Amino acid sequence: MSQQEEYTQSISPFDAGEEGISIAELLHIFHKRLRWFFVGFILVVGLAFGYLQVAIPQYESEVSVLVDPIQTSSSFESLMDISASSTKIATEVELITSRSNIDYALSTLDLSQYMNSDGFDYRDKLVLGNLKERIVVSTVKDTNIVRIKVTDENPEFARDFANALASSYDTLLTGIAKNSKTAQREFIESQIPINDRALTAAGDALGDFRENSDIIQLTDKSSLLVEQISYYTLRLEPLKLQLQEAMVFLDSYNEGLLEAGVEGVLSLDDVRKDPVVADKLNDLAAWKTELTMYESLSNPSATQTQISMPMDSSSRTYVISSAMNQLNKDLLDRVSLLTRSYGNENNTQAIVQALTTEVGIQILEERGEVFISELSQLPVLERRLSELQRDVQIYEAIGLKLREMLEEVKLIEASVSGNVTVVDEAILPRNPVSPNRLLILAVAVLLGAAFGLLLTLAIEALDVSIQTEQQIQKIVGKDVPILGWIPMMKVSLLDLYPTLIVHNDPLSFESERFKLVANMLYNRSEKHVFSITSCSMAEGKSTIIGNIAIALAQMGSKVLVLDGDLRLPSMERYFRLKHREVGLVDYVTKKATLEECILRPIEKVPELHLLPPGNAPLVHAGIFSNPRYKQLIHYLESVYDFVIIDAPPLDSASELLSISKHVDGLIITVRAGITSKGSLFDLISSLRTANVPISGVVFNGVVPGSVGTGYRYGYGYGYGKGYGYGSYASRYSAEGTSGKLKKRRKHHIRKRSNGWYRKMYKRDLKNRGKISPEQFDAVLAFGPDSAYETITDWVEAERESANTQPKETKRVEVPVAKQEEPEKSTGPVKEDLLSLSDIEQDTDAVGKKIEE
Repeated sequence: MSQQEEYTQSISPFDAGEEGISIAELLHIFHKRLRWFFVGFILVVGLAFGYLQVAIPQYESEVSVLVDPIQTSSSFESLMDISASSTKIATEVELITSRSNIDYALSTLDLSQYMNSDGFDYRDKLVLGNLKERIVVSTVKDTNIVRIKVTDENPEFARDFANALASSYDTLLTGIAKNSKTAQREFIESQIPINDRALTAAGDALGDFRENSDIIQLTDKSSLLVEQISYYTLRLEPLKLQLQEAMVFLDSYNEGLLEAGVEGVLSLDDVRKDPVVADKLNDLAAWKTELTMYESLSNPSATQTQISMPMDSSSRTYVISSAMNQLNKDLLDRVSLLTRSYGNENNTQAIVQALTTEVGIQILEERGEVFISELSQLPVLERRLSELQRDVQIYEAIGLKLREMLEEVKLIEASVSGNVTVVDEAILPRNPVSPNRLLILAVAVLLGAAFGLLLTLAIEALDVSIQTEQQIQKIVGKDVPILGWIPMMKVSLLDLYPTLIVHNDPLSFESERFKLVANMLYNRSEKHVFSITSCSMAEGKSTIIGNIAIALAQMGSKVLVLDGDLRLPSMERYFRLKHREVGLVDYVTKKATLEECILRPIEKVPELHLLPPGNAPLVHAGIFSNPRYKQLIHYLESVYDFVIIDAPPLDSASELLSISKHVDGLIITVRAGITSKGSLFDLISSLRTANVPISGVVFNGVVPGSVGTGYRYGYGYGYGKGYGYGSYASRYSAEGTSGKLKKRRKHHIRKRSNGWYRKMYKRDLKNRGKISPEQFDAVLAFGPDSAYETITDWVEAERESANTQPKETKRVEVPVAKQEEPEKSTGPVKEDLLSLSDIEQDTDAVGKKIEE
């Protein structure tokens, strides 16, 4: 695997720094994006205040009632049972919010007297809204007390409607309890006249048969058969009435539940189909069949009400009765489980009664069919007599039973009373329950702080620009060093060269940062030709080249700045020189001499030269691929100690790769807060693919003094129309870290936001390439008007000057690059070195290699 493949797999510009974030970094992000935190906080709190202004206050009124279950309030037997305990009232509670109960409660109120906040009365359904959603019903644990809460914007309506609900609820429950018993009473009253007419007809038919027939005496067998048939018939008819009574009650009760909106009500057929119920009924049928046979044999002539068989624990009838009682209890438990969501005690007993009565009827009918079949074999007259006697006995027993049932139902119907007792009436609420201003404001403060923090982190995440050296190191890799970071600078338009801080103020903090980078290059004795580029335009490349070149020249090195940006040259404008038509392009293509091309940009720095681009070529990349250009670089390397080439950004010009083939190292400038991670990653990937030697990275536009990291990123700009790329932050002198300067610096940093720097950067980028209003005539470094007419004369003079120096001389502190050519100066002597500040204070020593 190649080095490029390993690099691509191991690093990505967008996941750099995703391994985690420390508390110090989080606080740094919070401090840097503090205004976004306040934006999010104020936005949420403002929305809360806005909601409180437009929200309509809601008032709540509550009524407490004691609810008795329907079965206990409507059952005569329960009134006599003083040991009855409280019963669950789940079904009754569900009926409170039923549509019929709400509509009846509204019908008792005069809705025209209630107004909403807009002045409309409650007769309009749209104004009234969905009342069911504003009704809350709750029960007190382990009691039958129910609390009904009504919420509305009109406090009077909330109070009155809550009381109306309690009143209509009492009427609803009482009506359901009374309707079932009324239906039973009406049914029994309608059956008594029918039975009386049938009894009269049966008696008349028996009398006519005796008068008109010659039958005087029946045989013993026919009498026995008639008695058996009569016995089963008498047992059968009351059971049928009992079944009808149970069915009438169930139909009435289920109909009331359905009208109240209760769902899931089971019919008798649904209960009968349950597997457990079916098994129990089969067992019950077997026991009843055996018991019926014992009863008919022991007292065949007795009626149902007269049967009273003596039983003891050892008799068979006792065993049968015990088994049947247990089956009845099991049926009650199973039916209660099936109807627990809506049923009550009376409903459960009625279902079990109907099911067991059906079994009893089925058994009696089967036994009666046996005796009827035997009787059918007797003579016709005997059979007819026995049938008439049986009919009379049946109707007499039925009539007696109907009258007994009628009296019982009347007593139960009369005993039905109200189910709901108001414990505490609803009162007029004074204060609204919503919106809760204190709670909403407290939650808004917490949510605002959380939202502000999330917004701060989101803005930071959206910022893909490079902000720290750690981000650079993760992108370029550990094998590419960071040569140093350059702080933001505040330039002065009064200076001749505003952004040449090394020339204007050699002892300033910014100058020392540039000199540190220059020393990094100076100590690389094997490398003399460097190309400096950036990811895109306006990232401070010209400022770094100019200041580093002057710093190297002040160390005594011969430095040539070659403007290789043929598309948008900037070095002439940077040194405020007028454009010359003769330059690099003319030397390569038109055979111009170097003496005609090389300039001396600053008069007081004779060791610094500039080779401008000259006329723009048709094919820019062809200039750097020309053999004459290659020869030029080799020649310049033998003449100058350092050759610094201003290379265009790769995203704007492809000739960067051609320039990089003939240099010892490529230096990349990164603008803090401007250069994106993706652009730097693409540049590094392209350079490594082309096997371009990368000497290091210079981090530009950093604000010193940031908490935790030693600096904070920022953006800086040059003078005039944007030809230099320094910055507008504060300038720091040697004493700039204390006293008033320190306070001014911090104050200035707080005033300039990131948005301001980005705005200035865009303006600088827009004005890039425009002509400066004040420019000077270019001065040739060689020629009749210069100290040396040719480059050869200059080189010879430098060589003779080096040969005439005493051998015991000592050089400056910063070492000179090692030279392999014999004509170049030898390496520095490191004994008794002078400090850089001492050299710069000596006016005769500035720009030269000082020797004692």
